Amino acid sequence: MIIRATLQHFCTIAILSMLYPFAISANQSPPPAPSKSLLSLHWIDAQGHINQHRFNLEHLEALPQSTLTLELPKSLGIPGPHRWQGVSLGDLLKLSGNTGQSIRLQALNGYYVTLPTSDIERYNPLLAYRRGDNILSVREKGPFILIYPFHKFRTLNQQLYINRSIWQVHEIHIE
Repeated sequence: MIIRATLQHFCTIAILSMLYPFAISANQSPPPAPSKSLLSLHWIDAQGHINQHRFNLEHLEALPQSTLTLELPKSLGIPGPHRWQGVSLGDLLKLSGNTGQSIRLQALNGYYVTLPTSDIERYNPLLAYRRGDNILSVREKGPFILIYPFHKFRTLNQQLYINRSIWQVHEIHIE
């Protein structure tokens, strides 16, 4: 009887000691997941090869940052003045080494706008991913919204440029 009780006690201790590492790891937080790709840039190089570069938030934050503080046109549906932070569209396009004639920005729902590269040279629009200190969610027109500096150039306050202020951008094609 004593041998049987001792053997049961020994087996219980052995099983618990084997489960102990799992119990400890269950209390630790999992390693951080790699940030998912938020934006892709597509272009054709001088040799005719199709290229693509994907950006996650860490990649974008490592690029030179730009900010605009302004009130967007009412038709864009974001009332009040806000501080927008992101990457200059011109700086982002320089990473491809290709300028192209036009830029096509595509939204998550398939909608797209095409703008001439002269807009980038003349107005340097911002591809914003923060409003204030907050990352833009899809619900808040993120992950990216293209913002022209409406407050600096009176010529931008026309429907043509308001229509080019696309939100929920996730792809850029240099054409």
